Amino acid sequence: MFPTRLSEHYETKYADDLTAAAPTPLPLDMVPRNRFEGAVTTLAAVLPKGADVLELGAGNGLVAESLRAGGVPFANYTIGDIAKARLDGLRRTFTDPRFHLVQANAEQASATVQGRFDAVVMVALIEHLIDPMGAMTDVRTLLKPGGFAYIDTPNIAKWTRRVKLACGWFPATGSRNEGLTTYSGKDSDLHDEGHLHYFTHRSLKLMLTRRCGYRSVEFRPYFESPRILGRTGTELARRVPQLFSEIACIAYA
Repeated sequence: MFPTRLSEHYETKYADDLTAAAPTPLPLDMVPRNRFEGAVTTLAAVLPKGADVLELGAGNGLVAESLRAGGVPFANYTIGDIAKARLDGLRRTFTDPRFHLVQANAEQASATVQGRFDAVVMVALIEHLIDPMGAMTDVRTLLKPGGFAYIDTPNIAKWTRRVKLACGWFPATGSRNEGLTTYSGKDSDLHDEGHLHYFTHRSLKLMLTRRCGYRSVEFRPYFESPRILGRTGTELARRVPQLFSEIACIAYA
């Protein structure tokens, strides 16, 4: 379930990744301020030694490369993405033999990915899926007993988006100008850069546990901006993630 229109969008959007340099790895010992820092710090702390990891929608490989460079002792790390251009670019720079690259459709990952995993990583992906309930149910079948899915997605109930909605503006989560303009100032090719579903902490937890078969969900909040608030912002995110954090969670199979 992945229309040609979407495939063409992502191949065009990420065409430059074919010749891009490897991403600069993130440190593992930081207070996270964005989705990638949140993923790296959380995964570094919770991945078991010798883990088999699958990352869907892995993008430029920043999470995988950061974990490798930081010495996280995973056994194998499968990097999956729908965009062939991105994968071809990663093959040039990701030479660690523990990395395995595969063109994977996250709508039904089990059809394109072999094996079972201790962790499946999905950063900025679930909001793009046509059928998130079906996809997350399928992801669960790829997890070993006791394994988990790490998910990061925008929080539609974050305070900044509540303000926009109260003012009568669409609270876009992947673009500007109510979903019509990219952050770089270009016209969006897809509305809100292809974000199809919008979640709150509660709605995602209910979907995962009641409809997708996950045993429990544990949130790992972080405060993204403004940085001027420093520790105060981090404390707000920890105390009231529904208002001050994007959604970052571990869903246990």
